[in-house]
Amino acid sequence: MVAAALQAGQALRGLRRLELASNHFLYLPRAVLTRLPGLRHLDLRNNSLVSLTYVSFRNLTHLESLHLEDNALKVLHNGTLAELQALPHARVFLDHNPWVCDCHMTDMVAWLKETEAVQGKARLTCAFPEKMRDRALLQLNSSDLDCDPILPPSLQTSYVFLGIVLALIGAIFLLVLYLNRKGIKKWMHNIRDACRDHMEGYHYRYEINADPRLTNLSSNSDV
Repeated sequence: MVAAALQAGQALRGLRRLELASNHFLYLPRAVLTRLPGLRHLDLRNNSLVSLTYVSFRNLTHLESLHLEDNALKVLHNGTLAELQALPHARVFLDHNPWVCDCHMTDMVAWLKETEAVQGKARLTCAFPEKMRDRALLQLNSSDLDCDPILPPSLQTSYVFLGIVLALIGAIFLLVLYLNRKGIKKWMHNIRDACRDHMEGYHYRYEINADPRLTNLSSNSDV
């Protein structure tokens, strides 16, 4: 509904301030901001935005402030960085996002070190991985930003082969069970009968012990 209203013809071309804070947005629809050329203040703080990949700021040439605090942003990719860099007057706020400091963060860190658009950029810190937690983004070097190593091809092949072998063993086991289903059923019946006989004997002895008359009768019978 919000996207439809913002994209409806020329009705909002003169809009200057757009407040969309605290709306639980996970993402913004593609081209949702393309018909707001007069926008000067955009507030998207306190949502759940995980990415800005599909959002275009290209037409917001008069934008003065962009609030993205308290979202779920993990990294800003090259396309987004280029569009933000092209906004001549915009002040960008990125505090309190769970930044993931791995190899995908390299371009964003380089951009942060060069740009003056991000307000309070010295406060931005890593949230993940654990070894990088609370480290300032501006203090990171490319050597600090790595991703988990990919398994070598030989090891990947070994895991694939192991999976195939385990699947084959499981199939053979199920086939054996299917072919011996009658024998297994008979074995289960035998176990059931044995358990029933045992329980009946136990129940009989319990009745004798519980009733003194049956106990005396049993003793006299023994005599």
